[in-house]
Amino acid sequence: MGHALNNRPIGVIGNDEFGSAIAERIAACHFHTVYAALPGSPPPVTHGELLEQISEPGAAFQCPIVLAAIEDTETFRQLLIGDGKPPSTAGPRPGAVLVDLGARTPREFQVLFEVLEQRDVALADAALIGGPDATMHGRAKILLGGDLAAVEIAESVLSLLGNVERTGPLGSAHAAAALMGYIEAAHAVAREEALALGAACGLAPETLKRVLSDESSPRELNVVQLARRAALARRIARDRRGSADIINLAAEKNARNRENR
Repeated sequence: MGHALNNRPIGVIGNDEFGSAIAERIAACHFHTVYAALPGSPPPVTHGELLEQISEPGAAFQCPIVLAAIEDTETFRQLLIGDGKPPSTAGPRPGAVLVDLGARTPREFQVLFEVLEQRDVALADAALIGGPDATMHGRAKILLGGDLAAVEIAESVLSLLGNVERTGPLGSAHAAAALMGYIEAAHAVAREEALALGAACGLAPETLKRVLSDESSPRELNVVQLARRAALARRIARDRRGSADIINLAAEKNARNRENR
């Protein structure tokens, strides 16, 4: 790993629980970590000497590799290019590698790539499979896409969070995670409906639990993360002019709540 980082600090920027989990894990692995905790991100549980927490992303962007866990594309764009008028001091420094851990469509990645390429900043995309706890303890599965040179550097850091699986070109990791979210969301909704139907048929709760266990249970289900990925799958489908009839967990839940009133 030393060949990629040369003991220089690692920047982490986040606005949810994944940002703090990533920062804690990297610092726990004895690397100087500069963590920009944006509004919405909970503070790290532990504050070791190697974890430097700041409120503005400027110092984190000065690191040679930056991990950004920001879902909202507009927020991410503002951080990278500011108001869009040159000269701009926003975003990573030239020569840096930026790893996007948010949720972007291939079209959005192409726009970001074109902007960052002009600044000599390499871009890779990654998706964390599993919740913040798995990330904090190095048990996450990480999908990683992008140019080979950027991927090599990104993997040297992401491997601290768990097992890394390369998915292909830029945007492929987010696309693969979105498809996983689509399947798991459909699975989760179908299982919940099966439980309700089973109860209506008089099946005892213990029988349903036994019959629908294991294979019918979504793996390490994180509802918030799942909903985000299902939403990304819908956006990708619209971009590709495919079917956008993807399971919507929020809509399904709201419909059931209305029926139960």
